[in-house]
Amino acid sequence: MNQDRERIDWSDRTWKEMLAYQRKSMWLEDTLDMLTTWLGLNPGMTVVDVGCGLGYLGYACWPYFGKGGRYFGVDESPDLVRDAEKAAGEWAEGGEACFKTGDAYKLPFEDDFADLVMCQALLMQLDNPKMALAEMIRVAKPGGLVMCTEPDNLSVLLEKWHWSLPDLSIDEQLLFKKVALISNQGGIKLGAGDSSIGNKVPFMMSKLGLVDIGIRQNDAVCYIEPPYEGSRQKDLLENVKKQWLDEDRRKAWMSRERKHFLAGGGDSAEYDRYLKIHERNMRAFRQQIDDGKYSVCGSGHVYVIKGTKPA
Repeated sequence: MNQDRERIDWSDRTWKEMLAYQRKSMWLEDTLDMLTTWLGLNPGMTVVDVGCGLGYLGYACWPYFGKGGRYFGVDESPDLVRDAEKAAGEWAEGGEACFKTGDAYKLPFEDDFADLVMCQALLMQLDNPKMALAEMIRVAKPGGLVMCTEPDNLSVLLEKWHWSLPDLSIDEQLLFKKVALISNQGGIKLGAGDSSIGNKVPFMMSKLGLVDIGIRQNDAVCYIEPPYEGSRQKDLLENVKKQWLDEDRRKAWMSRERKHFLAGGGDSAEYDRYLKIHERNMRAFRQQIDDGKYSVCGSGHVYVIKGTKPA
């Protein structure tokens, strides 16, 4: 493990709030019903959640395994573990839920401990995801499952969503794609992880000896259109506002992206040009939000990958 890698302090307000609001609208209930059936979750299972953050994945899956079950959330941040433990008092009924401060590369559990070992948006942030995945496999029981939910964010950045903002020229669109590609490579070089790891995880699982590997995708679509009917559209609109109208959060994102772009071999003048286009879009975005006219439609690439530890 690279001790000097770039790290995000997820207990910091900027990042901690993002953990909460992004995950609130991440899954549709009927999708969760299908996925948990596909995973074979049953009451009474022992589940380990690696990089649990505020415990959202445990909360989402608890109705399917929690009755008589045991849930162990592990995260490197003591602050997040403390907050997750408090929040679990609201949802972890009928079973046992506990949280531990721990390292994804050295989990605080014995071999063959859990029926299911899972993570969400964890491997994408590690400089050695294969090492962490091997540790998850160690903790799973023979015949048990390892499940990873990881994005392919680069593919999303290379797509063209439909929105109400002014269209970019082809040259400007190509610049945005170039910044995305170079920044992703720079992030990997800096040890900040690979935000497009999702479609690589099945091959990692196979090389580490898991069998019966299966893959699904989150089918949630970001659709927002005035007059913003229904609770989901309202939640998604609030997410967008929190992401881009909070100047501290936006500047943190842009500063991090610039750092990654330069580390990936990008040119600072080119990034400045990209930034001017972004600021132009932000002015249009703020105006449309104020006027209640903002709309967008597009989907992400979030893979759910499962593998079975040989019995």
